[in-house]
Amino acid sequence: MRQWIRRLAAAFSLLLLLTACSSGQEASKASQLAMTVAGHEVEVGTYAANYLYSKAGIENMMYQYGITDLWDSEIGSSYKEHLGEIARSQTASLYLVPDQFAAAGLTLTDEERQSAGEPNPNLKEMGFTDGLIDQFTEYYAMLEKLDAYYFGENGVMVPEESEIENYFQQNYMRAKHVLISAMDENNQPITDEGTLAELEATAQEVYRRAAGGEDFDALIAEYGQDPGTSSNPDGYQFTDGEMVTEFQETVKALEMNGISEPVKSDYGWHIIQRLPLLEEGRASVFGNIVTALTGMSMDSLLDQWVNEAEITEEAVLSEITFDNVDNYKYSVS
Repeated sequence: MRQWIRRLAAAFSLLLLLTACSSGQEASKASQLAMTVAGHEVEVGTYAANYLYSKAGIENMMYQYGITDLWDSEIGSSYKEHLGEIARSQTASLYLVPDQFAAAGLTLTDEERQSAGEPNPNLKEMGFTDGLIDQFTEYYAMLEKLDAYYFGENGVMVPEESEIENYFQQNYMRAKHVLISAMDENNQPITDEGTLAELEATAQEVYRRAAGGEDFDALIAEYGQDPGTSSNPDGYQFTDGEMVTEFQETVKALEMNGISEPVKSDYGWHIIQRLPLLEEGRASVFGNIVTALTGMSMDSLLDQWVNEAEITEEAVLSEITFDNVDNYKYSVS
């Protein structure tokens, strides 16, 4: 499971105190009916747990982008407006996925249940009971198996092999490049005209040597300044929109094994060699190809199930907000 951000330690003692003083009231709130999802009655505490789970997920995602004061920011305000909607969808999915799993005739083995990993202990801070944690664990195991059932190799929604291969050949490219970087040691654009002229001259020299038949990999090793090269030793295999425009359009215009003159992007000068696709690289983009051909993915299928399900919501849901959701969660020791 994802790793969620812990609550502030300074508030922990106060939270315990409030729980002890009002546990009866909180238990009463948490046990109210919140929703009915395709015949399944859902308590307020379950909805509150999903709300806090969604909130923590957004915090974690934004933290990866260096946003540590999310809820005081403009983007945080936008997320606050939609958290209730996100929590409703997440809560509904928790009940709809097992129904769809059974309808597909699928079952879970003990090994598959365990594949979801150990529950995150922070879930209890969000009001997850032991039963709800077990439900979540099975939910993710089922979701993984449903994804394979619909969109994996030989999945029921997967197009014919010939169609997938044709899309791969027509829409994907592979290339290596020598990058002469136009960024300084602080990853800021170099502005000195003399330095830029020297860098461009170096790029032209690399091109002359490459066009003259020198080993391209040796030139990458001698001159290349792309940190991604080490993790992509066979070059970049990509489709439209995944690389900077200048790189992408240059590769498209090259003949197979052709080498480009230096092309400038925000990153610097690229001397590019187009290469044949690696068939073994198709596996890593299989899901993207299926989505491109069908317009469907596991996420969109989940949305469809939620949109089509018979869901009724109780008035209490409108009382639960970003600021008071903790008052509605299960009291978990």
